Amino acid sequence: MPYDDLGSTREDKIWTYALFAVGGVLLLTVGPLLARWLADVPFIPFKDVVRWVGDFDQPWAWVARPAIGLVAGLVVAFVVLVDEWRLEVHDDAIVVVHDRDRRRLVRETILGIHFEGKKVVIEGTDGRRLFDKPVEAKRAVVKEAFASRGYPLESE
Repeated sequence: MPYDDLGSTREDKIWTYALFAVGGVLLLTVGPLLARWLADVPFIPFKDVVRWVGDFDQPWAWVARPAIGLVAGLVVAFVVLVDEWRLEVHDDAIVVVHDRDRRRLVRETILGIHFEGKKVVIEGTDGRRLFDKPVEAKRAVVKEAFASRGYPLESE
């Protein structure tokens, strides 16, 4: 591979879609049952709305709710994955990828790279931060990608 890709792997994306889809199905399948139970709890606000949600108990709703939950879960997973930041680590530059936007950070403009919690921070030679976002890759993989290409990694 001519570069290291730091972001969600194919397996991560599959799990994201699966978990959000199952979560959507469960939420919309069990939601009305839970709402019916919550409508009887004395301190719950908006009881009329909760009771209204609990009344979706028609036979067609038992088919429609899981289907809508599945679609909603897949849409939310898609939005989460599109909003992800990725880094492509090349020998001569780092390419920052967000949705369809690509920004190239040439090696000569990079002063240092370090971690702040889950964020990868890339400092520029002119004193500004060139990148300051979380990356969905394991910390060891990120370290190895930068160290193997000789970038100034300051975190241990």
